Amino acid sequence: MKRPTIYLFVLMYVLTLLSCANVEKYNRFIETPLAVEAMQQDINYVEHNLWKMHPDLFLYVREDQLKIKFDSLRRTIRQPLLPNQFQLALASVLAQVRQGHMTLSPLISKFDPKGKDKVRYQKSKGPFSQLGFHWQENTLYLSKNGTLDSSLVAGSKILAIEGIHPQNLYTKYRPTFTSDGYNTTFIDQAFERLLPRYYQLELGYRDSIAILFSDADSTYQRTVVRRFDSVDTKAKSEITTKAVKKVSQPDQKKSDLKKQRKIFGYNANLKRMSKQLSFPVKGDSSVALLKVVDFSYGRPKEAYRRIFDRLELNSVQYLILDLRGNLGGRLSDVRELYSYLVEEDKFQFVQPAVITSKFNLPFYQVKGLPGWSYPILSPFIIPSAVVSWTKTFSKDGINYTHLTGSKIEKSKANRYRGDLFVLIDGGTFSAASLIATNLKVGKRAVFFGEETGGAASGTVAGVLPVLKLPNSHLRWRFGLMDVKPYYHVSEAGRGVMPDVSIVRNVDDVIKGKDQVLDKVLKSIRVQ
Repeated sequence: MKRPTIYLFVLMYVLTLLSCANVEKYNRFIETPLAVEAMQQDINYVEHNLWKMHPDLFLYVREDQLKIKFDSLRRTIRQPLLPNQFQLALASVLAQVRQGHMTLSPLISKFDPKGKDKVRYQKSKGPFSQLGFHWQENTLYLSKNGTLDSSLVAGSKILAIEGIHPQNLYTKYRPTFTSDGYNTTFIDQAFERLLPRYYQLELGYRDSIAILFSDADSTYQRTVVRRFDSVDTKAKSEITTKAVKKVSQPDQKKSDLKKQRKIFGYNANLKRMSKQLSFPVKGDSSVALLKVVDFSYGRPKEAYRRIFDRLELNSVQYLILDLRGNLGGRLSDVRELYSYLVEEDKFQFVQPAVITSKFNLPFYQVKGLPGWSYPILSPFIIPSAVVSWTKTFSKDGINYTHLTGSKIEKSKANRYRGDLFVLIDGGTFSAASLIATNLKVGKRAVFFGEETGGAASGTVAGVLPVLKLPNSHLRWRFGLMDVKPYYHVSEAGRGVMPDVSIVRNVDDVIKGKDQVLDKVLKSIRVQ
C-alpha cells in the first residue's frame, strides 16, 4: 500500500470514529435531563429575541396574553426535563403567535451505519417513506402503498403503528405547530407530513414497523421493512435498459434530459418536476394545466419563459394554475411567475417588508451559523450586510426593507391574457398564498378548492434564521420580515377563499380522483 493511500485510509478511519463519537454524544444528550435553570435561560433567550426582532408579533395574540404564556411556562418548569419534553412545552407557547413559519424543532436520534452499510442505507427506503398518509376527521388512512407487499390495501384505516395510535400523536403534538392565523385547512396536511417524524420521536430509528390496519369490517396487521435498492435487481435492470433506450433517441439525449431537470427543478426523491405543464383535455391544446409544486427549485426565468412561449404557441385560452400543496419558496420565483399572469403593463408584487431594526437585520441573517464559520465567511458576510443596509429605509417611524418584487416592474411581453383558474388548498402556503392573494384581489382568476393555509394578508418570513438555543440545543426558526402582498387585505388571519369551494374527499384521495380539476374542466366546457 502506497503512503498517500495509507494516510487517506487513516484519515477516513479517524473521521469515521469522530462521526460515531459525535452521534453517540448527540444521542446521549437527548436522553439527558436538562437542569431547571438551563431551561429558564432558554425561555428567556427566546422571549428576548422574539420581542426584539419579530416584526408583527402581536397580530394574532395580545402582548399581555403572550407575556402570561411565557410567565406561566417559567412557573411550570420546576423539575428537570428531557430536551424534547422541554420542546413540547416551549413550542406550544410559540404556536400561540400563530405564525406558521416559526418552528421549534425537536431533537431526533441519529443512526450512523459504518463502512459499506453507510452507502447501502443511503440508497434504501425506510418504512415510512414507502407509504402515503391521509389524515381527515381524526382518522389516519393509507393513501399510497409503495412497498412490495400488495396485500396492503390503499384506503385502509391505520389503527396503530407499533401500538401507538395516531390520534394520541395528534393530541400530543398538535399544540406545537400552527398555520398563519386562524385557518384550519393547513393543519391536517401539516400533520400528514410531520407524522413520520413524530413516530420516529416515539420509536427511535427503525428498519421495520408493525402496522395495524382496518379495512371494511376486518383488521389486519402487516410489517413494513426497509427496502434496499438491491432487493429487486431484475426489475432495476429492466428499468435501466428502458431508460437507456429512451435516452438514446435523437430528441431525448442524456444531456438534454439533465438540462430539463435543472431548468424545471427535478426532485429525485419524489420523481417529479417543480414546474409541470400539461394539456389535460385529450386533443384540445386550448386548455393547459400548470402545476407548480414549489417555488424553491429549478431556474424560474428560463422555466417560465419556455412554459409561456409554449402557451402562446398553442394559443391557449384557458390556463389552470395548480398551487395545491405548494408550501412556497423563493420570492424571486413566484414574482417571475406573476409577471406572466398580470393583465397590466406594469405591476408590483409585494410591499416593502416591515422590519424591527435596519441595523440588527444583517446580523440576525447569519446569527444561526456556527461560530467557526464567521472568520471564513466574513468576506461574504460584510458585503452582504452593506447591501442589506442599502435596501432599508424608515417612514413614519417604521423600518422597511425592499424585497424582490417590492418595486414597480414591467410585465412580460408574452404574458398570458386568457382565462385563468387557480386551484388552492390548505397546503397553499407562504409565497404561494402571496400570489394567490394578488390574483384574487386583483380579480385576475377564478379560484377552486379550499381556503389556503397561508394568510391572505401576508406572512412573517423573508429571512428565517435558525437559532440554536444555548442549553437545550433545540433549533428555533422565525421570520424577520413582515411580507405583505401588493393588494391589501383588511381581514387578518384567514387564507385566500375559493370562489368554488370543494372539500377534499377521502375516497377521491385514495382512488386518485381529482374532483377539483374535474370541476374546473367541466366549467370550461360549459363556456
